[in-house]
Amino acid sequence: MLSKQMKNQFKLWGTAVLIFYVVCFAFLVIHNFQVWTLSPFIESLIGVFMGAGAIAVITGVILIFQSAIQAEQEKKQEVFKEKMKLYSSIIDKMNEIKKDGQISPDEKLDILSIQSKIALLSNQTTFEKFIDFESNLTDDEGNINDNYSDLLMDFIGSARDDLEVQEEMTIEQKKKLEETKEKSKKVAESFSKPYEKIIYNDIDDMIKKKYETKKISKKTEEMIQYIFNYLKENKTDKIAFKFSPTLISVKKDGRNLLGIKSTQNFIDIEHIQDKTGIEYLKSYNLEIKPRSGSRKTYHKVRFENLSEFKKCEDAMVDYMNS
Repeated sequence: MLSKQMKNQFKLWGTAVLIFYVVCFAFLVIHNFQVWTLSPFIESLIGVFMGAGAIAVITGVILIFQSAIQAEQEKKQEVFKEKMKLYSSIIDKMNEIKKDGQISPDEKLDILSIQSKIALLSNQTTFEKFIDFESNLTDDEGNINDNYSDLLMDFIGSARDDLEVQEEMTIEQKKKLEETKEKSKKVAESFSKPYEKIIYNDIDDMIKKKYETKKISKKTEEMIQYIFNYLKENKTDKIAFKFSPTLISVKKDGRNLLGIKSTQNFIDIEHIQDKTGIEYLKSYNLEIKPRSGSRKTYHKVRFENLSEFKKCEDAMVDYMNS
């Protein structure tokens, strides 16, 4: 857009040029050059001046509009850069605030500062979305509400529109974008929830889950049932069992001692407190190796058939109860 000063100059010079042309045309129409010997010269001179003036005016108008367009583009580019910095810093700041689950007095002042910057740079819709986000961020005690992720994603969507990161979308593209937003909200909610370890009541619940995740077969179900029952029947009072989606944890005095894992083809028994390579099982010719990713902190033994476990079952009970 043209500035007010440039508009005034444009009006002033436009009026002066218009008056000049009106006077010249009127002079040519009204004055009778036929009785004047210099009339051909004057007519041609006026024509030259008028032609030169027309070219000057056209050139001036082009330069003015070109300058205005360039200034507008530069302004938009600078505003875009500032908006991008602002929105990125808001996302980082709000996620940092979210970590402890509460808003401190200093953080409230930071949010008010962000609100002022939003009011300065953003469009009305994005400003309103941030106000909604800010207004519903916490409960009366200052704890961050459960719908934090939904509110933040709504604001981010509005900021995306304000930045015009994508051209005009078709109806199908808009539909897919909304679906993606809903998926991202669910992912954000799942990541924002505190970790809750799943524990099953018994081995049957665990096996049912393993079938759903395809981490067990009929063969390995029979094996893990036998191993669990044998260890349970021969354990001391210091031994307890916990069932999770991935394994049966054998605990001794509250500490993890063994981890029994199943696949569709074999059973692994991890010796979590063993750092020497499960010495007591080496005479049974079993596959023993360090636990994957554990930097050889402890080892596991693999059983592909139930008969392999039965060969060393008494030795494993002695190890468990020792």
